[in-house]
Order: sequence, then structure tokens, then C-alpha cells
Amino acid sequence: MRVSGINSVSEALKAGKVNKIYFDPDFKSERLKKLIQTAKKAGVPVYAVKNIENKIVAEVSPIKYRDVDYVAEKAVRQGGFLLLLDSVQDPQNLGAVIRNAVFFGCSGVIIPKRRSAQINETVVKVSAGAVFHADIARVANLANTIKNLKKQGFHAVGAEIGGEKIENAFMGPPLAIAVGGEDRGLSNPVKKQCEEIVEIPGYGNVGSLNLSSASAVLMYEFRRRLK
Repeated sequence: MRVSGINSVSEALKAGKVNKIYFDPDFKSERLKKLIQTAKKAGVPVYAVKNIENKIVAEVSPIKYRDVDYVAEKAVRQGGFLLLLDSVQDPQNLGAVIRNAVFFGCSGVIIPKRRSAQINETVVKVSAGAVFHADIARVANLANTIKNLKKQGFHAVGAEIGGEKIENAFMGPPLAIAVGGEDRGLSNPVKKQCEEIVEIPGYGNVGSLNLSSASAVLMYEFRRRLK
């Protein structure tokens, strides 16, 4: 896979995922200069190529998905939470949500193998490389995954308009937060496995938040209550 742009390449380099770097020698940037120096020190081959897209491109190792047991054990150990994405099919939304998840210290992001965007160059770009710092698991059945997480002591919360106000919901660790896709929200099987359905109350003339914003509010609320 190839990723471009200083932010994405920089994060991939920090994660040890970069195999080669190509950069435009005519582009004068202190950040680019430092990035090239760091890459060379790490033993990454670097090539000067004029007029290359976004001034810098890196060949990176494929994203390795985690086993769901790995992220579950991590969440329990950290006293943290997992984010489960139900049919998020837009890679731009997936990238934005993964960036949020990394920012809030999410122990793992779980996506379905089908009817979901997968990790690609768009996801990497939108996440500004945060995807390289995320533990992402793919599962065959999201509802069954939530069922199994509950057996391990997770409290499962789903987010949807019409649910209980988020401030009244229990959101203690370990927590599994399920959010739905762009068009239909949570599927019925996933909703049935959630022990609580919560909503983020609005106070203006707009009826709802987009997926990225809603996920950020949910994860912030979890972190706020840990203080």
C-alpha cells in the first residue's frame, strides 16, 4: 500500500511501517527535511523523484488486523473501551472515526468483514496516519461479538437517536460502544445485543451529528467519567 502526505508518512514511520520513501527534492520544507533524516537514520530507503504527488509518498507494510480477543483483553487490562462500527461503508468516515479513537485512547476498533469499509489509502489519509497506531479487529458477525464481549464483563452501549440521554447511561469500563453506519444506524441484531441505547442530546436546529462527531462525543464522555 502507498500513502502520501507528510502527516501520514510521518505516522507510518513512527509505527515502523515504512518500507520505502519517495520525495520531491524541489519541495522546500523543514518538516520534510526532518522526516527524510529520520527515515535515513531508521534505515529506510529514500529516493528523490521530481513532481511526485503530495511531495512525498511511502510504500508501507499492509495493516495487520488484530484478533478480537487481543483487543478485548487489552481493554480489560487498561480499564478502557472498544469501539464497534456497524456498517460504516464510507472510507472517509472510517478514517475520521479511527483518528478520534486513537486520540481518545480507544483499546481497539472492531469492524465487520462485510458491509464495511476496509483499511485503504483513503482511510490512512483521512486519519492523518492515526490508523498506524490503532488496533483494529475484523469479525464475521458484530452482534455475536458483542454477545461474547458481554460474557467477558463488557457493558454494551449503542448510540442512536431516541435512546436514553447519554448523561444518564452507565459507561464504566470495560465498555463496548457501538455506532451505526451513515444511512441506517445500528442494525437490529446489534441493537438487541446492546444493554443500553443512548443518544447525544442536541440543543439547536440541527437534528443530529455526523458519525465522526458523534463518536468523538461518546468517547469523550467515557474518558470524562474516569476522572
